[in-house]
Parts: sequence; C-alpha cells; structure tokens
Amino acid sequence: MNTFLSCDWGTSSFRLRLVSRTGGHVLQEYTSPDGVQQIYNAYQQELQSSDRESYFFAFLNNKISAFSMQTDIDLDGLLLVCSGMASSSIGIKSLAYAGLPFSCSGRDVVFHFFKPSANFGHPLLLVSGVRAEEDVMRGEETQLIGVMAKIKDVKGNGMFIFPGTHSKHVAVQNQKISNFQTFMTGEVYSLMSRASILSKSVSSSDSQGPEMEKAFEQGVADGAEQNLLSAFFKVRAKDLFGKFNKFENSQYLSGLLIGNELGNLADESGNSVFLCSDARLSGYYSKALQILDIPSTVLSPELLRYAAVYGQIEIINQIEMHEKDIFLGCL
Repeated sequence: MNTFLSCDWGTSSFRLRLVSRTGGHVLQEYTSPDGVQQIYNAYQQELQSSDRESYFFAFLNNKISAFSMQTDIDLDGLLLVCSGMASSSIGIKSLAYAGLPFSCSGRDVVFHFFKPSANFGHPLLLVSGVRAEEDVMRGEETQLIGVMAKIKDVKGNGMFIFPGTHSKHVAVQNQKISNFQTFMTGEVYSLMSRASILSKSVSSSDSQGPEMEKAFEQGVADGAEQNLLSAFFKVRAKDLFGKFNKFENSQYLSGLLIGNELGNLADESGNSVFLCSDARLSGYYSKALQILDIPSTVLSPELLRYAAVYGQIEIINQIEMHEKDIFLGCL
C-alpha cells in the first residue's frame, strides 16, 4: 500500500488528498468548506433517509468520485484515513478519546477500522482525538505526530502552539503529550467583532502599516498584563476618542486576545516553545511571541499545511507494526 487517501475533516473545512507514503508526498489535493458540522446539520434535516454512518459515507463517496474525475485517477479501493472531527459526536462515528500521557509516535491512537462495504467501497481508518481531565482535542494530535516525525531539533520536550478558532497549547515530555489547554481565541475574536458592541468600533483589513502594527503591539502588551474583560472595553473607548481608527482597532482587538493567550507561556520558561501555525496566523503569533520576549521556534507554514498527512502516515506505520491483521484482505 504505497498510496492512500488522506482526509483532514474539521468543523468547517474538508481536505482530501492523494498521498504517497514514500516521503509523504501529496500527489493531488481537494478542499471544500463542507465541514463536519454542515454535513451533520444536513443529516439532521433528513433523518428518515438513512442512518448517520450511511449518510456520511454517501457524502464521502460523492467527494471521492468528484476527486477521481478531477484528477483522472482511479481511486477505487484505496485506504481512506480520516482524522479531525469525523470521529466526534457530529461525525461519522463517535469514538472514545485516547488518554494522557499520549505517545507522539502514534502508538496510542484510538481508532476504528471499517472494512469495505456496499455503502462505502474503501477501507476506512477513523482516527480519534485525545482528552485531558477537563479538555479535549481532535485533529491537533495527528498534526503533532506529523510535526514530531518531521522536525529533527526536538529533544522530546516542549510546548507546541497550534493557533486557530480554538488554539491548543500542547505540553510534550519525553515524546509524550503530558497535558494541553484550549484557548477560544479565534472564536472570541469573531464574536466580539461581529456580535458585540465592539462590532461598531472595528473593521477588518488586509492592509498593513506602521500604525496597524503599533495597534497590534499595544494590544498584545495589554492583553498579557490586564484583565481581559476590562481591556475589551478599551476597544470602544479608543474608537470614541479617536485614538485608533476602526482598522487599527481591529488589530488592537486581535492583539488583546493573542497576548492574553500567550501571556500564559511566561510560566513555561523551562520549555522550548514551538509555533505550529498556517501562513494566515503565523505572522501574528510570531510577532506576539517577540513582543512578549518568549523565545520560540517558528515552524514552516508549509510543514503545518501537511502535518495531518505526515501524522496519518506515522499512525498507519504503527498499526502495521502492531495490529497489521486488521488490514488483512482489505488492502
């Protein structure tokens, strides 16, 4: 089995890739906004049509068929490895979480294997997430497995930062996840900038300049040092008093949230910090880490783009070494 289909399925995004296990090369790629939440909502509206697994399998069949036509490649019977929210209560099948400590080799992954069936002609390896005492993640653990397999300057310890709608700070000791925390940074930014009184005081822009950078820097510093609930209202005050225009205020609000999130890392002075971000957020987070004087290694956004793929390869390798019998007659 040299090639397989990789699916990284988030709450609001769907990524399907044809991958060569040799070197982890992505041969073809398809992305869409068909996140797990959207498919689950559609299923809820059509409850009488089929059971949940069959509904999701029908969706996957359509996507794989479209992918095959787009690439003019026969994908029949290829193994599909699916990580992210597909194993959640709104996904294909709800799987239990793996516990801590969790090996970054992929050995401790909880998974379910579906043999090819009349409903779905591909063998499917469904990968679950990880839980702490009062926290959970699905998807980032697979990305971390991929990151750890690819970077060579990690001694098995560190704090790995995965920015996003729900940012994750993952503590690794001796090549195992020992703990992690979730920060609702992206979601709170969306809520405050769209659905709160602050929505009248901010406006997003892709442009950058010295004044925008200054506003972001001040936001980071204030967010790290001040009570966030109080600091939020300064966004409105800065607009009312003309200290920042709405575009600068958007940068200030972003800085407040990122600074508040990263301010917790001051207690991690003994740990190496690794920023694991896509291109969209890498610049903001790396700048904030500099402002807060937190030494860090910024990993390539290109590495993070395919980290889930690399992690899935490691998971396949571990299963082949320890539980190969599950694949018999299917691959």
